[in-house]
Amino acid sequence: MLPAAVRKWLHRPKRSDPRLLSQFFYADERVTRVVMEINGLDVETDPQQYLVLLNQLHLSQAHLLTLIEQLMNECIPKERHCRDYLAKFPEELLVDNLGNHVLFAAECLVAGTVLELEEADGLQLRPLAKNLVCSLQLVRKVLREQSLSQASPCSEPVRMALIRFDTLFAEFELSYVSLLVSVKSPEELYKQQEIVVLFCETVARALKLGYLSQDMIDGCEPLLMFTIPRLAIISGLLIYPEGPLSLERTPEEMSRVFSPFHSVLKKIRSLGQQPGSAQGRVLPRAVLPGARSELRSCYSSTQDMIHTLFVCISGVADQLQTNFASDLRSILKTVFHIVTSQPEAPVGTDTGQEEEVREASPLADCALCSSHREGNRIRNGDGTSRLPPWVPDGTCSQCTSCRAPFSMVRRRHHCRSCGKIFCSRCSQHTAPLPHYGLLKPVRVCIHCYTMHLPARPPTPSHR
Repeated sequence: MLPAAVRKWLHRPKRSDPRLLSQFFYADERVTRVVMEINGLDVETDPQQYLVLLNQLHLSQAHLLTLIEQLMNECIPKERHCRDYLAKFPEELLVDNLGNHVLFAAECLVAGTVLELEEADGLQLRPLAKNLVCSLQLVRKVLREQSLSQASPCSEPVRMALIRFDTLFAEFELSYVSLLVSVKSPEELYKQQEIVVLFCETVARALKLGYLSQDMIDGCEPLLMFTIPRLAIISGLLIYPEGPLSLERTPEEMSRVFSPFHSVLKKIRSLGQQPGSAQGRVLPRAVLPGARSELRSCYSSTQDMIHTLFVCISGVADQLQTNFASDLRSILKTVFHIVTSQPEAPVGTDTGQEEEVREASPLADCALCSSHREGNRIRNGDGTSRLPPWVPDGTCSQCTSCRAPFSMVRRRHHCRSCGKIFCSRCSQHTAPLPHYGLLKPVRVCIHCYTMHLPARPPTPSHR
């Protein structure tokens, strides 16, 4: 058998090899090289270079973890550890580099450093962190050996190492994040689902009564972020009194989103049931089914009572957006996903073309349209065309196609074909782009899908 160094030299994959194992080989090599540079550096004499190397290590490890994640999806798709617990995490934690932060925390714990944890919690979590780091080292070892052979990337040793690493990573991620932040319990998740239902019922009722329009919903008007919670508070107290805002429940039995406002909600309910509030042309009778006047004598006028009512409602809604921003954002995103009109299916014309094509005529500012007309598409050395530059997120405040403004709910999406920024409805298709070297389906806008790609069955992207 050839020595490992000779075998590595003979079977070293090419950098241009698109296979995941080949990409992993060079990503792993990069991590190893940066670690060696850090170990050989005198931090006291060159602290600036140390920070540069730390940043390089962070980026190279993130790339390595991304490749391992792709290999797990390819080799052990059915054996992946359940990630349902991610629904319990605050939304601001669910970022692309969460895995890299978790791994960094495990390495710090193994090295004896406790980051953002109590000393007792760190000691309790250290054995699991050590197992995770050892498992990652084993995964890197078997994948390096596999990348130097011609065998299938999903050999049994690789599969077993990936399964163990995936399980340990999930266990450590849940344990570590649970010690850092307040993680939602299954009961709290259910209660917040009840709030989502209440918000949806409120929007449906407001649409029926004409307080909101479907265009406002489909357009994700920023004003709705303030309007819907206020309407939901009224509905939850007066229209659906047995729902998630039921004041028959104790504060402990309510969702943590509304439990701090139990006494204020009682005051809102009492004020909302007054005849003056229903006759003040602000809360119509269609919204308030019952009325009583026990508290009218406490206020100098009907206007004073209505003012107090709306101050209380606005106070609760503003506190929701301030103290429970993550929970409210998650609730509103789910509501918009449910109540937004679904795009109509393309209707075939007499010539067999879709109506979409009529909207996808050549654009004056489309680089692809101009390159097709002029025949000057720039190509790489391997014969594929060069990807167009992406429009920076900060320079685009509205969808390139429908001009709808981007907001907390309406996110930006880059078309991989033209590089411009669109909303999800205007970039709902996916397609491979072999002329760019992208063989797997990627997100493309409607214009590129209909004007610059071969005809194919519609393939809406998963949002």
